[in-house]
Amino acid sequence: METKDKIRQQLLALGLTQSKLAELSGVTFATINRIINGKQKITDAVLAKIANALNLTVEQLEQDDAKEVFESDVQGYIEYDGEIRKVKSFASLQKLVYQIEYETKKLPKEAKEIIATNKKNKEAITKAKRNDLFHINTDWDSIDEYDATQYDCWAFKGADDEKDGIVLDFGNQCGGYPFFFHGHTFQTSESAYLCGQFSKNTEECKRIQYQLLYERNGYTAKKRVKNANQNLIRSDWNEFRAEWMLYVIWSKCKGNKDFSDKLKSIPRNAIIIENSTTVYEGTSIYWGSKNEELEAAREKVARYTELQYLKRVRQGKIKKNQSELNTEIQAARNAIHYIGIYSGGHNFMGKILKRCQFALLDGTEPSINYDLLRQKKIFLFGELLTF
Repeated sequence: METKDKIRQQLLALGLTQSKLAELSGVTFATINRIINGKQKITDAVLAKIANALNLTVEQLEQDDAKEVFESDVQGYIEYDGEIRKVKSFASLQKLVYQIEYETKKLPKEAKEIIATNKKNKEAITKAKRNDLFHINTDWDSIDEYDATQYDCWAFKGADDEKDGIVLDFGNQCGGYPFFFHGHTFQTSESAYLCGQFSKNTEECKRIQYQLLYERNGYTAKKRVKNANQNLIRSDWNEFRAEWMLYVIWSKCKGNKDFSDKLKSIPRNAIIIENSTTVYEGTSIYWGSKNEELEAAREKVARYTELQYLKRVRQGKIKKNQSELNTEIQAARNAIHYIGIYSGGHNFMGKILKRCQFALLDGTEPSINYDLLRQKKIFLFGELLTF
């Protein structure tokens, strides 16, 4: 058994989350997550910290004795949570037993406690109206903390995120809100934003901008077009990317009524946050903020919801429908908002949306540094923008 699998197994045995292991070991959640998912090699120093937190020796995490002794001794199939799982060794059997024990004995209690705490915190926030006392900081340079147990935080990531009946599809890559931008209709704000990276007065940049314009999906615009042309990104891009993003989002607000109406529908004193907890790119701390405790809580509630659904299927009360199951899991995740603290990021995207929301509600315009944008000589489809 590999070290990463032994760590996962011990977590299950102790009923610990990756977030809790991060807290006990002093190793970041992101590092632990990448190690367990096989995306990062573990160093000796990190291994020692994790072993100590799990009450194991380094040798116990490193040695592969289970594979050597039991690899050929135990084989078979076990049905659990509606799936037939193949057991290839004693180690894999032991791992499954730990998982079953945790998910049948500990997880239900933990999930119910999370749901109760979330409800209690929500009621306290609603009653106290603490957000009225919170200074919503829209300054670019600050790194703020947002306590979701004390204040009404509206965090978004994907198009399925929802709160109080409002779908929080505010992400740059989310579709459904086309807008007119300097003579062209963009399907996503991601494509318009990326055009700023390739805004030099060259035929190559002009070609890339048209590629971005024709991309209907924000994710593919980034992965397919941007990543293929990294060498052509402006060297001074970081100096004006925040102001350019603000300009693009404000253009989206003016150019799509559905988007602006949705942004106005969020409470004025709500704290808007881009949730970048599970995003590990370098820009995640720039555009968003992380709440690892919330993510861990949602994972537990989602898994508990899935197991309860599968139990009803086994009892013959319902027939399994994957689409229905996915909807229930997402609804369970969307119900949990009032756990943990958002920290470790500038939350530029949340601040941009907040500036735009204030402007929409007050009938004004957000303060955009047009002097900086003019100074940078930004070309769009061969035209110099004068703003």
